[in-house]
Amino acid sequence: MMFLVICVLLAGVGTFHLGSSQSWAVSVVGDEEAERYVGSGAVLLPTSVDRETRHQAARCVGCRWKVTTPCLRNDEHGDAGCRGSILGCPQGREISRAWLARPGGEFEPVGLFCPSDGEVTSVADAAARVRGGFERHIPALRVHCAPNRGVVVGIPLHCHSLQHSANISWSDSVAGYLVQTSAVATWEWVFQQHLRGGGVASNWSHVARQPGGPYPHPGVRQAFATAGTHGVQVRARWRGEFTVDGLGPFPISPDLEQRAALSVPTGSALAVIQGAPRS
Repeated sequence: MMFLVICVLLAGVGTFHLGSSQSWAVSVVGDEEAERYVGSGAVLLPTSVDRETRHQAARCVGCRWKVTTPCLRNDEHGDAGCRGSILGCPQGREISRAWLARPGGEFEPVGLFCPSDGEVTSVADAAARVRGGFERHIPALRVHCAPNRGVVVGIPLHCHSLQHSANISWSDSVAGYLVQTSAVATWEWVFQQHLRGGGVASNWSHVARQPGGPYPHPGVRQAFATAGTHGVQVRARWRGEFTVDGLGPFPISPDLEQRAALSVPTGSALAVIQGAPRS
């Protein structure tokens, strides 16, 4: 249903934070110009704003931005919204106006938008929201080595993580936008050969860009030189980035790290040749 836009001046509005109380939080400002919230830094603008402006704003770390009611007391824009034309938002939601101030410049209106066009939100806020769901999408790290019993000195173990791929991607929704996220992993393997007293005699490390697979598929191979209970450790590091409705890519920071370990009892293989009994 289409609704007639009524210009409303808001005053005395309290303070709220978009997301959490980190440095990218923004505040509602109650004044004569009816600012709903303001912020600074690279910003995601609604899909109703022209594409070039959206791309520039998403890369503009020195920009300032704000959202106001569609009409101000001293209306100089004279656009359809403030002339009382029927614009309407889905479900009768109220229309807002987005403003952008480039470094050293003054605020300029960049477009009207409905809630269905997405929020005006900082890139840092979007990155924090995406990072919050990162661990949920990354598969758990587990380690498997073969043989799982009867490991013998000098015969290599064949190890792999039980993660299916070094590259994963998924789609999500953040602040009313379609978000595409991807992550790439590397694995660092460390084989620790322990002394009988518990100290570490040797360390062998391997960096892998694939999770490997069960034998005979490629995996990480390492042999121990002495008998005893030795250790296998693996650390996976996932580096991610995301795009928002085609804007970006933006990095996800910090990287996600996972760790796993197991102990490997290793024995000696001794062949005892017994002489044939005398007749």
